[in-house]
Amino acid sequence: MAGGDRDVYGLTRSTEAEHRKFEPSIDAERITEIPSNNQMKVEWIGGNPIYCGFGAKGLSISASGWLLHKYTFDASGNATSRGICFNAWDDRALVTYE
Repeated sequence: MAGGDRDVYGLTRSTEAEHRKFEPSIDAERITEIPSNNQMKVEWIGGNPIYCGFGAKGLSISASGWLLHKYTFDASGNATSRGICFNAWDDRALVTYE
């Protein structure tokens, strides 16, 4: 099936949302999970978030399993990059971000 055309099975046509999640260039569906049970921690310096961490509700800040983000900013305060890693929130300044 070229150009993202899809066969229709059953009695109903696919919905607009189902069409939008299909990625014709790779003939696959895009899946986005939005966790609803995460907690978030943020460390701010000079009005900018330097570290953000997301962990399962109830996860200790000293336990591994946090998705950590480290942001860098230029002299004007504009974000220039974001690195990520998995580790403990307590170790956020000690780990390597990619």
